[in-house]
Amino acid sequence: MKKMSYKNFPKIPPIENTKIICGKANIKSRSRLDLAIIIFNKQANVAYVTTKSKTFAANIKWLKENKNISKVKVLMVNSGNANAYTGEQGYLNLKSIIKFLSHEFNCKNKEVIISSTGVIGEQLPINKIMTTLNKLTEKLIEKKNMNWESFARSIMTTDTFPKGIYKKSRIGNKEVKLIGIAKGSGMIAPDMATMLGYIFTDADFSSKVLQDLLMEVNEKSFNSITVDSDMSTNDMVCFFSTRKISNTVKTVKDKILDKFKKDLQWLAIELAKKIIYDGEGASKIIEVNVLGAHSYIDAKNVALSIANSPLVKTAIAGEDANWGRIIMAIGKSKAKLDQSIISLKFGKNIILKKGKVKKNYDEKIVSEYLKKNEIKIEVDLNLGKFVSKVWTCDLTKKYIEINADYRS
Repeated sequence: MKKMSYKNFPKIPPIENTKIICGKANIKSRSRLDLAIIIFNKQANVAYVTTKSKTFAANIKWLKENKNISKVKVLMVNSGNANAYTGEQGYLNLKSIIKFLSHEFNCKNKEVIISSTGVIGEQLPINKIMTTLNKLTEKLIEKKNMNWESFARSIMTTDTFPKGIYKKSRIGNKEVKLIGIAKGSGMIAPDMATMLGYIFTDADFSSKVLQDLLMEVNEKSFNSITVDSDMSTNDMVCFFSTRKISNTVKTVKDKILDKFKKDLQWLAIELAKKIIYDGEGASKIIEVNVLGAHSYIDAKNVALSIANSPLVKTAIAGEDANWGRIIMAIGKSKAKLDQSIISLKFGKNIILKKGKVKKNYDEKIVSEYLKKNEIKIEVDLNLGKFVSKVWTCDLTKKYIEINADYRS
């Protein structure tokens, strides 16, 4: 699979009022960065969405218990250990980190956000982390600042490449920055599909506007990807405003935001697709587009039913034009259906037209199409006007190898 365009990490400029410091705490590996802190010199406004998993990690518990977090001074992320299902001790370890960071940067505990990703059920190596944090804060005193790629690498687990996006946008006559960083490769499913995402802008938005913007773009990006249908205990996406570029925006309905919202949606989708391109063991990215549904929920359910089907994903991995597996996945979705009018295409190749196999259908042409690295499946239910698009990847033997050896 050709991943080069997605693997390339773009040149991302610094964003005002922030410092990035990364280090090695040897949480799981001695050879890679695994801990990062971002300090917002003048505090940033923040909004976030988190996993809907009921076995959420300690850092998610912190956010749930402090629902009114709207400003942040410090973001800390560690990889290699999820600090999930670690009980009281895991939560105490989290509080120890927060207490240290709030004291070090002279802020309230509620102005510290922590993200963790990695192995579930193991306690954080708290002594290693605290030792590394002490060293990193000393680097700050020396005024050393690392780059966005270092931050992206420090949060990787089974990822094979760091994921970042940069976009210039405008609000009225003012140019603003949009920066996106993410990690994720496996345990990826909608509802804060193991995935971490961070979006930064220098546009001055209130936390309420940030939250509304994030909710708008999240559904069609991070909540529309799936690698293996497994929802992580730690998923979260945060949206930060460093408040550098002033504007008159009071609500997301303001027309002056039209271009910014379009650019933000593009950035979120492209960042989410990078995760799918890096799906564990993947050789193909698959776009599933469902049209003509009775409701949006039906459209999304059909799209996810196809995207999450192991039979569909393995058929595409094997480049087998077994379109019957698509029909199976549509049927199990519980969406409103009339099987006599369903249409189906692979790329531009029509297979079904309103319930009937295309005259002179040639399976060899579809099999040839399935040799591509990017596959598009289009289903038209012909029942309404609602649509949904999701992205997934194929399921290969490599996925089993990666996850069988994950803790080795």
